Amino acid sequence: MRLLSSLALAAVAAAFAPVAGPHEAAAQNTSFLLINGTAYPISTLEVSESLLNMWTKNELGAPPIKAGERRQVRFNAPPTFCQADLKVGFADGGAPALWQNINLCTLTRIKLQYDRGTGLTTASYDD
Repeated sequence: MRLLSSLALAAVAAAFAPVAGPHEAAAQNTSFLLINGTAYPISTLEVSESLLNMWTKNELGAPPIKAGERRQVRFNAPPTFCQADLKVGFADGGAPALWQNINLCTLTRIKLQYDRGTGLTTASYDD
């Protein structure tokens, strides 16, 4: 019975283990135009699959994106990654803001808006 339990545990672990090698090569090149519709300069952009809070490194290069400016953002995402959360840091030291459940697989342009007074984040985009 103990052998069966060990085999069952090994099978479950294998089913949920991350796949390396060829799977990594299948990462999708994700790209979109980010428009800063906030009143604050954006210095960092981190991306996570929706609701997982597993953030990428900063996907923006210097300099910060000033209010009203735009920049093309490119990064490699896992092949199953479409619904994403975006976390933005501001160059003026304000608290980071979060946009949730954005489909990065179909969007080419995202305009982020943010009301620091209420904490409300909104995004407009094209599909």
